[in-house]
Amino acid sequence: MINRLRALWKNLFHRDQLNHDLDEELRAYVELVSAEKMRSGMSPEEAYRAARREMGGVDQVRQRVRDIRAGALLEKLAQDIRYGMRTLAKDPAFSLVAVSTLALGIGANAAIFSVVDAVLLQPLPYVHPGQLLSISENEPKAGISDAGVSWPAFTVLRDHNRSFSGIAGLATHALTLTGWGEPADVSTVAVTPDFFSLFGTQPLLGRALLPEDGKEGAAPVVVISENLWRSQFGAESDIVGHSISLDHRSFTVTGVMPASFQTPFVGQVDQIWIPLVQDPLFSGWRMRPPQAHWLPAIARLQSGVSIAQAQTELKTIGAGLALQFPAESGWEPSIKSLQQEIVGDVKTPLLMLFCAVSLLLLIACVNIANLLLSRATSRSKEIAVRIALGASRQRIASQLLVESVLLGLLGGIAGMLLAWGSVSAFASTVPPGLPQLHPIRVDGSVLGFALVLSLAASLVFGLAPMLFTARSDPQANLRESSRAGEPRSAQHTRNFLAAVEVAVAMVLLAGAGLLLRSFAHLLSVNPGFETEHLVKAEISPPRYQYAKPEQWIAFTDELMTRLQTQRRLDKSALAVPLPILDNFINLPFTIAGNPPLPQGKADTADYASASPQYFQVIGISLIRGRLFSVDDSAMTRPVALISGALARRYFPNENPLGRHLVFGFPPNGNVTREIVGVVSDIHDVSLTKDPGPMMYVPFAQEPFWGAEIVVGGGLSTADVAAAIRAETHNIDPGVPVTNIETLPQAMHASVAEPRFRTLLLAIFGAIALLLATVGIYGVISFSVTRRTREIGVRMALGATPADLRRLVLGESVKLALFGLTAGIPAALVLAHFMSTLLFAVTPADPFTFIGVALLLTMVALAAGFFPARHALRVDPMAALRCE
Repeated sequence: MINRLRALWKNLFHRDQLNHDLDEELRAYVELVSAEKMRSGMSPEEAYRAARREMGGVDQVRQRVRDIRAGALLEKLAQDIRYGMRTLAKDPAFSLVAVSTLALGIGANAAIFSVVDAVLLQPLPYVHPGQLLSISENEPKAGISDAGVSWPAFTVLRDHNRSFSGIAGLATHALTLTGWGEPADVSTVAVTPDFFSLFGTQPLLGRALLPEDGKEGAAPVVVISENLWRSQFGAESDIVGHSISLDHRSFTVTGVMPASFQTPFVGQVDQIWIPLVQDPLFSGWRMRPPQAHWLPAIARLQSGVSIAQAQTELKTIGAGLALQFPAESGWEPSIKSLQQEIVGDVKTPLLMLFCAVSLLLLIACVNIANLLLSRATSRSKEIAVRIALGASRQRIASQLLVESVLLGLLGGIAGMLLAWGSVSAFASTVPPGLPQLHPIRVDGSVLGFALVLSLAASLVFGLAPMLFTARSDPQANLRESSRAGEPRSAQHTRNFLAAVEVAVAMVLLAGAGLLLRSFAHLLSVNPGFETEHLVKAEISPPRYQYAKPEQWIAFTDELMTRLQTQRRLDKSALAVPLPILDNFINLPFTIAGNPPLPQGKADTADYASASPQYFQVIGISLIRGRLFSVDDSAMTRPVALISGALARRYFPNENPLGRHLVFGFPPNGNVTREIVGVVSDIHDVSLTKDPGPMMYVPFAQEPFWGAEIVVGGGLSTADVAAAIRAETHNIDPGVPVTNIETLPQAMHASVAEPRFRTLLLAIFGAIALLLATVGIYGVISFSVTRRTREIGVRMALGATPADLRRLVLGESVKLALFGLTAGIPAALVLAHFMSTLLFAVTPADPFTFIGVALLLTMVALAAGFFPARHALRVDPMAALRCE
């Protein structure tokens, strides 16, 4: 095979022959001029030298001949293009099927590539993005990795490193913007002063933060995003220097950042940035104990410093930190590329989808190759006549290649139009967790990718007919009748290609089946709490106005009293955070009376603060003891509820009621709380993570300035929203009510990523199944057509309809079995790589693999049914007379 390809390539482009012809023509030209000079009386040596001088040098002659040759080649190419266009126009059905099939494969590839390019391939939109690193801390002994940096560690790293030109920290939450229409929550990024200089992005207006903005006692300043400037402030040109109210505190606008600038790890585009020291929440977190690792940090490498050198210095600094702060013992600072940190969680799913859509294109190419091979077989007599009339095999092969390239380009153009029309809708379905620092669109890189893909596909599916033509015997083709059986080589190639289609379809369908079963298991998980007929809403009293816990308690008590006194809103409660829907809070705790754990070790559990009715409203059942009551206030003894998982793990052989846990949400410090009840387990982090230990405290004893309200009773979202807004604004018109949605909607959003990849792979699998069906049908149908005379002989010799049916259907089953033999091992390899994306399903799930194998076998039988029926209708006498 390799030798044939090499010979075909050599003959197509005539490189050796072209050089030989150039030398021959050069020699003939020199001899001609020399002869003319000798007739004028020159000696042969003088005539030769004069001829060379008149020629102006060998290189010029060679170039002249090359120009002539190039013109001839271009003329031949133009003829081949015209011939290929006429040939495709003569068979519009074939051309339409081939172009549509290819457009489907290239369009899907271009759409997925637009996502891969925007998320994985394009560099981060910052100055010298390769120098940007993410800094985290790990505690290997406790199995903790990629935690934030403690404030003491951040300050030491910032002030005592020689590897970085700058280090910045950031933390995100929301502040309430008032004075510009309705109160609104705005995404707030609290940053250290070096944040903007680290990325090298210049403001659109004004200035960014300065070092003095980060000092204690500095005036409150804010930088706003261009999108917020335009949407909320009407793009006022004199916004710089004006004051805006955030959480009822005045901040002076110093600058406007361009819309192209986005904060890493933060998806919102309407953002504001304030100094960390001015933040009502995170400014106090700087005083937290050294073991609190909460601050994400970003650094920029000095020029000429490698990541390995920086990591070595970090280890040295980490050892010094452990000596200065004993709580840092066991913690190790580490770095990784910022781009790797941003795309790490989505890289595997995106690459899996890209591989899947590439396999889909492979099936499309194989299908077209089969169509072209069938066409070449049908045109074997025409090709034989052309060869007999003097056409070279190389010229015919080049015409077939040009025809394939034309099909590829037409399919590529149609595919790009398909991608162009669908990429906007496709981008809107991308889950919100996918990092999008670049827009998902069809740009120059996507167009270039589609062009290269079209040409590569042309070579892939054009190879089979070219090889068939190169090996065909024109004399035998002229002697054979039009209904003679096709050559063995062509038949084997067609069968091989059909088996490849089945194998690739097996890989795609197995992957789709595994994800479908995984997603079905995910949706069937009981979260441990009710979601139907519940509506949630978030309230966020401004932190500067509601600065004390007593104010938070007073506001929420009055709001809940107002809501619960309404007949249709009596099933109302509040909590923070809500399970699955909000970021979970994990706190260390100790059990009073138990011996202390070794230094660096801590028991942890997830934490929630809830009102008394929360458990009844959300459907968390009581196992033993009691739930919270209105008597559990800030003035009574601190109490707590624990989950069944915590009771089983830490109190396996005793009743936990009456025991005491010591924990607390910063900055309040640890509080000793009596366990008064045990409640059922819930999936707090996600549906894929088993229920873990949980601790609940009364909201009145551990209040937050913001919380989630949950309302039951089956009211519509609009009614609940109107009621909560009305009662909230009756208390304080400056408090926003946001993120109003039903719990089923919120739960639906929580599984957006697995749904997205499952849906796409299922669509790819369905298209692959359809193409494989068409491919098998085409092979069997063409085989029956070419074997009409053989079938007539069999019937004349006594073959029964059952025999002919077994003959045709058996050929279909053989193709399926050959494809499955290769496809099942390949699918197992794919399943191994996608094991991290599966839930409650093993990569080698027998149900999936057996089901897909049976499906493909049944599809092969169905594809062979119509050709088998056609074979049974063959008239033996007509078949024997057929020429």
